[in-house]
Amino acid sequence: MSIMTAEKAGAKIVEWYSCVIAKSHDQAILLKEEVKQLLSEMKDNDKILAYYSLVEFRHDMLINRYNKNKLQADFQNIEHIAKIDNMLKYLYYFVSGQSEYVNERYRSAIKLFNKAQRLLEYVNDEAEEAEFYQYSGLVYYRLNQYLVAASHIEHAKVIFDRLEYTEPSLNCQIVLAGIYQELHNPKKAEDILLDGLEKATDNDVMLGLINRSLGLNKLGIKDYNQAEFYFRQALSFKVHKDAAVGAKTTYNLSNVLFNQGKHEEAMKQFKAAHAGAKYYKNHEYMARCLATEGLHIKKDYSLVDTAIDDLNRLGLDFEVAEVAEEAANFAEKEGNDKLTLKYLKTAYKARLFQNTLGDDQQ
Repeated sequence: MSIMTAEKAGAKIVEWYSCVIAKSHDQAILLKEEVKQLLSEMKDNDKILAYYSLVEFRHDMLINRYNKNKLQADFQNIEHIAKIDNMLKYLYYFVSGQSEYVNERYRSAIKLFNKAQRLLEYVNDEAEEAEFYQYSGLVYYRLNQYLVAASHIEHAKVIFDRLEYTEPSLNCQIVLAGIYQELHNPKKAEDILLDGLEKATDNDVMLGLINRSLGLNKLGIKDYNQAEFYFRQALSFKVHKDAAVGAKTTYNLSNVLFNQGKHEEAMKQFKAAHAGAKYYKNHEYMARCLATEGLHIKKDYSLVDTAIDDLNRLGLDFEVAEVAEEAANFAEKEGNDKLTLKYLKTAYKARLFQNTLGDDQQ
């Protein structure tokens, strides 16, 4: 009886896992409960329990939208399990990499994804292959390796389109648009995002994310009025506003309001963004809030320096360059040539580093 239950539990975990990859929220929740029931009827089986804990983490990522307060990377270690199959090894390294990604440890995530990639040939599932390339592309994107990121994301999108997985495909479009934006082609980025906006139709999650990305694209070319419009559009979707990404969008909105001289409304949004960054433990945006506080509120460049140090520790070279360039613009307007030169040098150095991968990222 226990052998049959283990086989049934394993098959049900595979079915559950497929729904997680396809972003079928409601079905994934139902299948998780079915799996838990089967596990309660099964004698202890380390391999099945390991599969369950790994898929559960990915399930929680889907349901909780990257809220670190609700994600616990306490999935079962596989080292002690006898006769570990390659699929379990792959899943262990991949999910461990996803955990590092959620916690903004991108260099560590790449190491784990590289280990997973060496086992990818044993994964006979197109959806899983697409999900792997999507996440590895995301991490390369965060490490400013745009050509590698684009290659991975495009590969994932081709598979998602073939499988008709709409939401994952749209997520790939958002990342590709971000890459074009970083490569100074905002028109191409906007075209990709507007195409995605048409495809998203009644998917509030994707409509929020795409509007946010359109806002970031406009912010990149200092079109603050249009950026404000798109950020407000994104925050009009409750599912976006109430998620971790909503705190980021609120910060971006406060930033464009400060830059338009709308100080009172900007302060209101800034306070909400700062509280959100702390609640969601988003270290990048806590640093960005500190820089904004230094430039727009307290007029204290030492806060900007602390923010840059924090971003450097996170290995976020592009973000360092963005903050430093904004500080240089402020200093230039004030006629402070010494500070202007200081921050321009910081930005230049960060731009050089953003196109390299250190030994610890291989």
